[in-house]
Amino acid sequence: MALKVALVNFTSGGVSGSGRHVALLRKGLVESGVAVNIVDSKNTWHLNFPMLRAPSFTLGSLARTSGADIIHLHNPKLAGITLTKPSRCIVTVHGGMIEFSLKYGALGRASAKAMLTLMRFAGAVTSVMKSEAERNGWVWIPNMTDLDAIREIEPAGEAAILFVGRNDPVKNYPLFRRVVKRLGRRYRAFGIEEVVSWERVISYMKSAEALMITSIWEGMPSVLLEAWASGCPVIAPKIPAFTPFKEALILADHDPDSYIRAYQQLETLRDSVTARGLELVKRFDYRVVTKQYIDLYERVLTLS
Repeated sequence: MALKVALVNFTSGGVSGSGRHVALLRKGLVESGVAVNIVDSKNTWHLNFPMLRAPSFTLGSLARTSGADIIHLHNPKLAGITLTKPSRCIVTVHGGMIEFSLKYGALGRASAKAMLTLMRFAGAVTSVMKSEAERNGWVWIPNMTDLDAIREIEPAGEAAILFVGRNDPVKNYPLFRRVVKRLGRRYRAFGIEEVVSWERVISYMKSAEALMITSIWEGMPSVLLEAWASGCPVIAPKIPAFTPFKEALILADHDPDSYIRAYQQLETLRDSVTARGLELVKRFDYRVVTKQYIDLYERVLTLS
């Protein structure tokens, strides 16, 4: 009988990082013969109010996950579900628990503490960010992308500096705007000033001057892998998500002058950072990463 896995997240597919991760994991699992049930906000009862969304979605998910061998949660806000099948639940942290305190201050720190307490009941906790996994004693399983799908997309033919991200203070869009205004260069801000399909974003990456990431905090963002696979140079901040990959990036401090200096290095560094990115991203194809999750599922089931 095929292994039955419920993938639980507010989103599946689309342009969000965790939603893209869930969709690719589903694709890899199905190709490997695993039976997959997607539990997301499109098919699960919940109240669409900020303070009630996560607890109501948690309640709505209980019936939809009851028959699963493994319940794989992709947001620590849903960690209450671990109490239903403690040893057979896996929680994946996509951004890092520090993000809650950065966004919500004392309330965020208290919420993160409660989530961490619930996550101790899980059969395993994974993080897409290696340093976060090591710091907390979790399992590191990286983010993933679809190299074949990216390879098939044609370039947009427009050279611009790109921003790709949601309208969230953590993404630090105002810094990006200050930088491109001073540079006076053409730019596109996907997710903020315009919303387009994932395929369209990739097409722009393939002809971009650079992807500029200005986030205060990240885990292992999908846009990084997508830019590498597209041959797009990346300018990123000196935070733990990016410093391990410094040979494939142009790093900057969180101020406009530093980002402008990084941009000015594009002419000399473009070929080396894009070549390194294309080499690194092979490790993060969805087929490779899915195998790591399947191995973890089997270990969790053996121990349960």
